[in-house]
Amino acid sequence: MPAAPLPDDERQRLQVLERYAILDTLPEQQYDDLTFLAAQICGTPICLISLIDEKRQWFKSRVGLDVSETPRAMSFCAHAILGTSVMEVPDATQDARFRDNEFVTGDPQIRYYAGAPLLTPDGYRMGTLCVIDKEPRHLSDYQLRSLEILARQTMTQLELVRAVRRLETVDAARTQALSHLAANAALLRQFVEHAPAAIAMLDRELRFLAVSNRFLSDFGLGERNVLGLTYAAVFPNSPAQWKASHARALGGATESSEVEEFTQHDGSLGFLQWDVRPWRDAHGQIAGIIMLTELISERVRAQRIKNEFVSVVSHELRTPLTSIRGALGLLAGGVAGELPPGAKQMIDIAQKNSDRLVILINDILDIEKIESGKMRFDLRPLALRELLESAREQNNDYAQTLGVTLSIEKLELLDAVQVLGDESRLQQILSNLISNACKFTPSGGVVKIRARLEAGFEATKSPATAQKISGADRVQISVEDEGPGVPPEFVPRLFEKFAQADSSSTRKQGGTGLGLAIARAIVEKQGGTLHYIAPLPPATGATFQFDLPLYHVGIPAEVLKKGTGDLAPKKTLIGGEAL
Repeated sequence: MPAAPLPDDERQRLQVLERYAILDTLPEQQYDDLTFLAAQICGTPICLISLIDEKRQWFKSRVGLDVSETPRAMSFCAHAILGTSVMEVPDATQDARFRDNEFVTGDPQIRYYAGAPLLTPDGYRMGTLCVIDKEPRHLSDYQLRSLEILARQTMTQLELVRAVRRLETVDAARTQALSHLAANAALLRQFVEHAPAAIAMLDRELRFLAVSNRFLSDFGLGERNVLGLTYAAVFPNSPAQWKASHARALGGATESSEVEEFTQHDGSLGFLQWDVRPWRDAHGQIAGIIMLTELISERVRAQRIKNEFVSVVSHELRTPLTSIRGALGLLAGGVAGELPPGAKQMIDIAQKNSDRLVILINDILDIEKIESGKMRFDLRPLALRELLESAREQNNDYAQTLGVTLSIEKLELLDAVQVLGDESRLQQILSNLISNACKFTPSGGVVKIRARLEAGFEATKSPATAQKISGADRVQISVEDEGPGVPPEFVPRLFEKFAQADSSSTRKQGGTGLGLAIARAIVEKQGGTLHYIAPLPPATGATFQFDLPLYHVGIPAEVLKKGTGDLAPKKTLIGGEAL
């Protein structure tokens, strides 16, 4: 793996690090509390306070990792200190900087990393507060913001300890202050009270232990002293789902919301997002919950105004555009007589661009319907084979114009499988994924359509069917191309509206930048998820995969006995194998 380049201020940075006299010191509770809290908020098994010296990274505090230091050349944090904001690596196996790292290929099997730099008051980056997971993922905006806050708190602790060490020879009171900071609950309360975000800390009886000023102002509590009061006493009219989320968090769950309505302290309707998770004491026992909330009323109102504007404009454009498109079609068809070659060429160009405008307007209207909750779904059992064959047939002409073949893998095994979904919307998703795959597959290549069960099945006593014997109840459908894949730096924005990896490529290949955003939204509305799977090795074909609820399966017994392809020949699990 490539080692991180040295920061421009490396010599001065090392001098500043040395002044803090923190390297190779014994564990201290205040730092362990911060890593513990960061791991809890971010939901990761590993959290570290990492300090980067000349040849190594040394851990002042660590959760979920046994070693106390590693070589700098293998350090993710050495890359993170090159910037001033959180560095996030969603999947280390897909990142050229880290995929060959021994900690990725071996223990502790790092897949996800997020590191917030520890910035001194004069701007030097001593190390990071980082969280690590063994599965690819993304942190929410709340979690990323919390990680930055905790990194600042870590730096505050380093500054406090440095000040205490300078003065402890002449001021014995500093020793008492340091001891006070070492108390777990006190430090958590201190963090909550001074956090710039809206945070509250409650015990197991849901009594408030600490609240931030932002929390008090957001909920109109002003100067009211809520410490010691129960949540029910402070918010007697809170929605039932909030109370249920608190109970689940006390059981160890992490609860969060997207956008939720609530009545503000002035009686007006507001909108917020919230995150509730347990916090644990020094013995690892759940001692209460931490709530993070964010008022997003203005953002939601602005979004609604924008959506209404887009909807009105799109509807108003559709009628004249339909007329223009029809007139162009009549002219191209010779209704006004044969056109001169130059005029015909211009009419053809205008007709193609009017077609693109119609597609764009339809996509915009689809987005507006989804976001406003107006898109209706007719969910019913669908034969999987017929669904995929219909998608292939609808897109086959387009594929042939590009010299691409559409292939459905193991077609004979799909007869007995039914999924639950809206047929027209599923065809919309499949057409989007298939057409995208065709665009980026070289002429002469193959776009493969696959389906697979998530769980295992075994033969029943009936000779004609198989039955599900484990808990999964979904079918995965994937479309695999032979193109170069999405640039890694663009993957986090892949499903955003109007996102386009490369403008020149997009113009060449066509597209509105809305198709994948619509496809993901439609899949999620039907209870599924849509993912992008990068090619391995790079530039050998990318895959888009989504899942659907399984309605029914009956696999012919003779298929189970064949033992061909991915199916097992014996009466055992076929867990995760392709249909």
